[in-house]
Amino acid sequence: QALRSLEALRPGDIIRVPGGRRAGIAVVLDPGLNSRGEGPAPLVLTAGKQVKKLSSADFPVPVEPVEHLRIPKNFNARSPKERANLVSSMHAKLGDRDLGKPPRARDHAAEDEEILRLRRDLRKHPCHGCDEREDHARWAERYYKLLRETEGLRRRVEGRSHVIARTFDKVCGVLDQLGYLDGENVTAEGRRLAQLYTELDLLTAECLRAGLWEGLDPAELAATVSSLVFESRQADEARQPRIPAGGVQKTLGDMMRLWGDLEAVESDHGLSFIREPDFGFAWAAFRWARGHNLDAVLGDGVNGAELAAGDFVRWIKQLLDLLGQIADAAPSGSKVRQNAGKAMDALRRGVVAYSSLS
Repeated sequence: QALRSLEALRPGDIIRVPGGRRAGIAVVLDPGLNSRGEGPAPLVLTAGKQVKKLSSADFPVPVEPVEHLRIPKNFNARSPKERANLVSSMHAKLGDRDLGKPPRARDHAAEDEEILRLRRDLRKHPCHGCDEREDHARWAERYYKLLRETEGLRRRVEGRSHVIARTFDKVCGVLDQLGYLDGENVTAEGRRLAQLYTELDLLTAECLRAGLWEGLDPAELAATVSSLVFESRQADEARQPRIPAGGVQKTLGDMMRLWGDLEAVESDHGLSFIREPDFGFAWAAFRWARGHNLDAVLGDGVNGAELAAGDFVRWIKQLLDLLGQIADAAPSGSKVRQNAGKAMDALRRGVVAYSSLS
């Protein structure tokens, strides 16, 4: 009960320490709770203007706050002036109540008979005559300390496991609402989603289901799909990205509306996983797929910033990987399946093809 009462303390609680060398009135500065299972060790400011750390030994009986005091936000326990001001505020809060005096001494004579009886029972206990009693007591103390630490770790692990389980249930709720799951069964659309391995896999699957890419040629498809793999640096975000005219602009607009719908569905389920598509690499991917040389593509840059050859090759390889997944996941006989393969052939040339050689 005493330990539970210590765990309930909050900064600013005015308490009376019932026993020990620090008996008397004090204000709690820090409850001293920890996750290692060693029990609370509150840090208090005593009426004598001293900052002390207490332990369970100072509380043989439960403690209850008698008042609550607001501790200044920037309170510095090392400053004698601030300690004095806080002690003065504590006395003012208590008013005429003098809790600083220790309780009147009990009449120990009336308890002598009970103490004698307990001592006799203690000597009669089978463990009292054990030659290794003190060693056993130390091992028992170590055992219970480890037990408290183990329980603390178990509570932390269970807390994290519960978070993962709740998140998994929310994700399943999103997939069920969108038709990728039917209860515990994976639908045909869900099996298509399972073939996609990208950060924006859900948006990719939705684009395939909505047929947004059916009317695009291979270069236009490469430009639009690049928005699902590319991520601009923060320094590049201020500039408006250059986007190819025609079908690419319309399709990217449709993809943004689809992304907004998915974000709303996730938000309804308490999730925020899906990031916004990034159009910064669309122009570079489009020109490279159309056969322009490397110097011309790098010269245009990304969002007005210089594009390094190494970064260009890295993003093209990621684009190739996603186009391959789309070609496998697209419905048989669809234009997207054919154009994804053609886009891959158009992109895999020059420095990109050379960098893939082992």
